Amino acid sequence: MEEKINHGDLFTERMYYYMRQKNLTLHRVSVLAGVTNSTLSNIVYRKSAPKLDTIYKVCNGLNVSVKDFFDFPPYNK
Repeated sequence: MEEKINHGDLFTERMYYYMRQKNLTLHRVSVLAGVTNSTLSNIVYRKSAPKLDTIYKVCNGLNVSVKDFFDFPPYNK
C-alpha cells in the first residue's frame, strides 16, 4: 500500500527550509511573495494545501524557481 502524501506539509517544510537559508520570517515571505500573511498562516498552521498561484508567488518571493523548490522526493522521482 502506497503511503499517503500530505502536500501541504511538504510545501511548508520546503518553504521553511528556504526561509532558514535566507533568514526570513513568515511575514517577510508574505510581503515578498505578495500574498497575505493569513494565506501563509493557513497553509502552515491549518495544514491547508496551497493553490498553484500561491506556490508560484512564494517561490518568486523566496527567489527560487518552482523546479528547484520541488527538487526533492517524492516530486523528483
